[in-house]
Amino acid sequence: MLLAIDTSTDRIGIALYNGTSIFAEQTWRSKNYHTVELVPAIKDLLVKTQTKVSSLTGVGVALGPGSFTGLRIGLSAAKGIALGQNLPLAGIPSLEILAAGQPGLRRPMLAFLQVGRGRYAYARYQYRDGGWQAASEVKVDDIRGLAATIQSPIYVVGEMDAEERQVLGRKWKTARLASPGFCLRRPAILAELAWAKIQAGQADDPATLTPIYVHTLSNVPDL
Repeated sequence: MLLAIDTSTDRIGIALYNGTSIFAEQTWRSKNYHTVELVPAIKDLLVKTQTKVSSLTGVGVALGPGSFTGLRIGLSAAKGIALGQNLPLAGIPSLEILAAGQPGLRRPMLAFLQVGRGRYAYARYQYRDGGWQAASEVKVDDIRGLAATIQSPIYVVGEMDAEERQVLGRKWKTARLASPGFCLRRPAILAELAWAKIQAGQADDPATLTPIYVHTLSNVPDL
C-alpha cells in the first residue's frame, strides 16, 4: 500500500493506493494550516481504512513548484514515514500530477499552479504516445503575464478562482478553460505515478530528495 502526500499549494491531498485500486483519497483547502492538519489527517485516513503503518510499501510526495512552507512540510512528513518504516520514496513534480489527470486532446495544454505572492508556475504540454508530455520548461509569472503567452488554441488547467477565470476567459478565442473538477490536483494521480516510479526501480534517495522551489526556476520575476 502506497501513501501519497501533496502539499504543493494551499490545498492538501492524501491517498492510499495498492497498485490496482485507490483505497482512499482526500483533498481540502488548508488555508496554510499544513503543519497542524497533515499528520492528523494521515493518521485518520489510516484508521478509517484499517491500514497499519507497518503495511505501507511506499510513499509518494509532490515536489512542487509551489508554496515554500507547504512543500517543506509535505516532504518532511513523507521522508519521516519513509525513513521510519524503511520504505521507498518517490517524488513527482506537481505540474506532472495535474497534467496526468487531464483527458487526451489534440490541442496543446497549459498547466499552472499557485506559488505564492500572486505568482504562478506554468508549463506547456503536448499529448503524445498516450500521455501528456512536457513541451516547455517551467516558468513563473503573474496571471496576466501567463495569459499573455496564450496566442493560439490551447487547453488551460490549474487552480482557477473567479479572478483567474476572468483574466484567462478574455482569451476565449484561443483558450479552453478546464472545468473545476479537472483543475483539482488529485492525490490519487500522484499515487499512481509514484507507484509506477517505484515499480520501475526509480525510487528517490530520501536523504537527497529536495522540493522544486520557485527560486530555482530561471525566470522568476521580482514582485
